[in-house]
Amino acid sequence: MTDKAHRVLVVDDEELNVRFLSTFLRRKGYAVESADRGLVALRMIESQMPDIVLLDAMMPEMDGFEVCRHLRENPKTRLLPVIMVTALHSVEDEVKALDSGADDFLPKPINNLELIARLRSQLRIKSLHDELAEHKVQLEEKNKKLEELQGLRDSLTQMVVHDLKNPLTGIMGCTELLASPMDGMSDKHRTIVRKIEESSMTMLKMITDMLDISRMEENKVQLRKEHFYISELFDANMNELSPMMAKNNIRACVEIEERMPPMEADKDLIHRVVANLLHNAVKHSMKNGRIWLRASYDPSIPGAQISVKDEGEGVPAEYREKIFEKFAQADLKKLGLKTDRGLGLTFCKLAVEAHGGRIWVDSEVGKGSEFRFYVPVAAQGKNGTP
Repeated sequence: MTDKAHRVLVVDDEELNVRFLSTFLRRKGYAVESADRGLVALRMIESQMPDIVLLDAMMPEMDGFEVCRHLRENPKTRLLPVIMVTALHSVEDEVKALDSGADDFLPKPINNLELIARLRSQLRIKSLHDELAEHKVQLEEKNKKLEELQGLRDSLTQMVVHDLKNPLTGIMGCTELLASPMDGMSDKHRTIVRKIEESSMTMLKMITDMLDISRMEENKVQLRKEHFYISELFDANMNELSPMMAKNNIRACVEIEERMPPMEADKDLIHRVVANLLHNAVKHSMKNGRIWLRASYDPSIPGAQISVKDEGEGVPAEYREKIFEKFAQADLKKLGLKTDRGLGLTFCKLAVEAHGGRIWVDSEVGKGSEFRFYVPVAAQGKNGTP
């Protein structure tokens, strides 16, 4: 720290005191300015900020305590170092000086060695504050630039993902044409065509999830709420996944509470939430396993709780929150844990939360997982079937 770089404002109505302090400090290399009144000092500080203020406590019109309080009330001068100079020697006066916002105080008559020591101490603190403020500005600028780059990256990602739908739609259309005359195909060709269909549908689902996640993160998704029965979604999803379940001889148990009322939500989004959870349950189940689809009503919320349970490998406790995060799967794969493709669980979390609900998982390693979520429902009906 170089003393010559610092400007000191001496505020005292006694000309002799000002002359003594100014002469001494200039000899020590400080740049010194002076004011004989509190209001004059405030105007000078507003015009050009000093590095530190030596402020006499007892002055006419506005004493040092009031000047100090004004400085602390102003955000621009809140951290300006102030050393109160006072001829008063009681503990109460020292406390009053500190309470008014002074950083330190010096008793009169002033000891030159003590003055220099306290000046340097407060200027060291100011230097640290200035460095922190400078670093804060730099970090804010870097963060702003990072946010801009992240926005460009997200926009580019959305554009690329959206454009992927066009060639995929072409592939799916050609596959549909190939599949139409299935009678003349060999079993091998039928298997290949079905595999193309399944892979195309999986890719379309992943693309749709990515686009919807981006829209939900930006609060651009408008919920199209309607009344429907959860049994409709259960039946539709079971029909979609029945070939996959039959292939592995997986049985499904559906349990809907008798008093389950109609849902009041975006039917398409809730359908896709159930589809994601059911698909994961089937995929993580062993051959000849079982899965459960359950729906119950809690009048205290009021809301519908829906769950999908499997008998798969389960999720370790430390990862039960992480699996719903957008970029968690890359970390989980590094740890050797089995993960799902795409962003299905992230989509589920955002879709459920968009309804004011919540999603979570109960799991026991080696015994299976039960994914649960709740969303608001309409006025209570008698059962969950139309």
